[in-house]
Amino acid sequence: MKFQQVYYVLDPQDRILWIGGEWDEFALANGGSGAGSNRVLATPLARHVAGETTRAALVRMIGAVRDAAAPLRIDYRCDSPKLLRRVQLTIQPMKEDRVLMVHDLRDARAFEEALPPWHAEASAAARKCSFCGAVHLPGRGWTFAEDLGAAHPTAVDYAVCPGCAAQIEEAVASLRQRRAPGTPMTGGFGPGAA
Repeated sequence: MKFQQVYYVLDPQDRILWIGGEWDEFALANGGSGAGSNRVLATPLARHVAGETTRAALVRMIGAVRDAAAPLRIDYRCDSPKLLRRVQLTIQPMKEDRVLMVHDLRDARAFEEALPPWHAEASAAARKCSFCGAVHLPGRGWTFAEDLGAAHPTAVDYAVCPGCAAQIEEAVASLRQRRAPGTPMTGGFGPGAA
């Protein structure tokens, strides 16, 4: 496994201000040729995140980091049809209300059975958790992608499963408790939004 790291700085309005690491390499490996670093600079991060509840979760985490002036770390999966990839996200506060987002590839291994390629589609019946990679099919509960194999849907609406939503809320609550006295709360989206 090749060590891979992608990082970027967000301005106070959560626009991508600066990009580093293997951003372009990772985008190309995932079929995201339109997401090259030169095309995403100065654009809102939310424009590049699929799924309303995923965007809301990121806003909450970023807001908590700014409020507490302390970092937040959370593990997530960013699978491809052939690879199960575990990544650690660190959100680090910076001066002038900027935030550093660092995505460290921790582990990558081939699926026993490659999954069919999938794409994000807001109207899809199947939902895929943006954090653990589990898939929710109508009439079934959440199932990990590797357990679905060839039955993995080709269109998914990205979301946050209940287990990951609880972990995110716990991390956000922990940071908000450490908030500096007199610091106003930011970030909106109340509990249950995820």
